[in-house]
Amino acid sequence: MAAVPGAAMAATPDGSAALLPACGWDPNPATNQAWYNHCTSDGSRVLIRVEVHAGRGSSYDKCVPPGQTYLGTLDVVRYAWYKGQTC
Repeated sequence: MAAVPGAAMAATPDGSAALLPACGWDPNPATNQAWYNHCTSDGSRVLIRVEVHAGRGSSYDKCVPPGQTYLGTLDVVRYAWYKGQTC
């Protein structure tokens, strides 16, 4: 299996490799989906900034829980980043 930048590998129960989502901004161009993956072990929620392409609406802040959060399609969502605070 080829490595993907920003993703991690883990062994599955049968010993094969599995691709884990990247922490933070985690777009999936193959499915045109924008995701944010909040990696934490303490259960905290964090505030992120979701940047929207020009002419597609306004950028906004969003409070996200641990794990993956779907943000929309990549033709609308340009990028998302951690704002440095919990919510």
